[in-house]
Amino acid sequence: MSIPVVPHPRWVSRLDAALEPSRRRILDLDVVVHSSENRLDEQGIRNFMIEFYPIIRDFPAWLETLLARAPEDGEAFFRENLRVERRHAMMWQAMGEGFGVPLSRFVDDERGNEAVQAFHAYLTDIGATGTFASAVAATNYAVEGVAQGISEKALQGLQHHPKLGERGRWWLEEHAKYDDEHPVMALELIKQCVSRGEDDPESIVRAAMRSLELMHGAMDASYHP
Repeated sequence: MSIPVVPHPRWVSRLDAALEPSRRRILDLDVVVHSSENRLDEQGIRNFMIEFYPIIRDFPAWLETLLARAPEDGEAFFRENLRVERRHAMMWQAMGEGFGVPLSRFVDDERGNEAVQAFHAYLTDIGATGTFASAVAATNYAVEGVAQGISEKALQGLQHHPKLGERGRWWLEEHAKYDDEHPVMALELIKQCVSRGEDDPESIVRAAMRSLELMHGAMDASYHP
């Protein structure tokens, strides 16, 4: 991916400082902590796999929207990201099977609970109507950034889960592997937009914070319906 990495302007530190509490709250959710300690509530994780599935299923569609809006030097990033994400619904389903969720429960018209619907609607709306930088901040920097931390933490325990198996670990391993790079490249695109005067840091912070707040609510409501 050919996006040059340049020194951060001062506002990037403010962005990360603003997002850090929300990131910690997500990493402290029961579904993440219980995964890391390999003591998941069996019904809770089955609920989670089904209820949160619309976010996993439709993430490539949000990336396609951003690809269509991306500057030329950002197109390779989104194409590569799409290549990875298009496999993730299948990986999620395999992980769900390990927890006892039949494949028949993963359906294209699944909408999830109200909190998932709110998160889904936000990512759909900001990708289509928000500024490009704010949309990238909400989708790639906020969500993909914390997804890496979730995957790394969850793998501490779930790698020992007796039912999960190799196919079931794919999703977590893929996110732990690729999501360390994706937020870095996303941030460079955001910085370029700010430097050109196409968005301002305060709007970017608000977009990313709102995304993490909705993600927290969606994850919590899916594990604790």
